[in-house]
Amino acid sequence: MTLVQAKREAAKLSQNEVASRANISQTKLSKIEHGKLKLKLTDAKRLARVLGCTTDDLQADEALTPVATPEEDAYA
Repeated sequence: MTLVQAKREAAKLSQNEVASRANISQTKLSKIEHGKLKLKLTDAKRLARVLGCTTDDLQADEALTPVATPEEDAYA
């Protein structure tokens, strides 16, 4: 689950409601939420306004996703 989806669900809004308020398609929002489409700044600004957060809050998924090193994978 991406932060966009988590924020939307916490706000108890449907994809259609958020997409409509943010002036983006529901299909695009779905792709963003499922990680199939990278969140662009223009869309992040629109979504942040609708979801009551900052663009940084929505883009933290990419910045904070940990990447395991081969050594860590060997011990997992």
